[in-house]
Amino acid sequence: MHGLAQREGAISSHTRYQKEILDDDRKNLQSPLICYGDADLYICFEPSEALRRGLFASKKTVFVLNSRTIPGIMSTAALEEYPSLEKIEEILKGYSNQVYFINATELSLNEFKSNQYVNLIMLGFAITTGKLPFIEIEHYEEVIKEWLRDPELNIKALHLGIKQGEIIFKMK
Repeated sequence: MHGLAQREGAISSHTRYQKEILDDDRKNLQSPLICYGDADLYICFEPSEALRRGLFASKKTVFVLNSRTIPGIMSTAALEEYPSLEKIEEILKGYSNQVYFINATELSLNEFKSNQYVNLIMLGFAITTGKLPFIEIEHYEEVIKEWLRDPELNIKALHLGIKQGEIIFKMK
């Protein structure tokens, strides 16, 4: 994790997957960081987050964004204009045509009366892109049951994101 900001800042984290360990250690993942232009997937809990880290994106990148905006301090102080969702999409399509929005905050508030499930809704949505390789839904559920409070609600949120993703990707 980088920039674990306490106020109005962005948090960026990288996750890399390797299906199997190779005999040649030099071919195995050596760093948790993604190289510039090599990200397969962006999961953004706030739309403008994707703009802050564009240097990792390329034509192969899929962007999944929560459409609920949280303007930063500069926007709320009227010192800069927060970009519209259309402008954010336009900028991201300069990298890749695979830009998808879901209002995970609204889904979480409507379904659970809390925004604490946004992360799992977004994860479920991201799973439907096919960019999270070789991890079965059951494995996510096992981890949720082992590590999270209220596992039934968290699993429900994961599946809500999957369902919404399936609807969106069926339309494309």
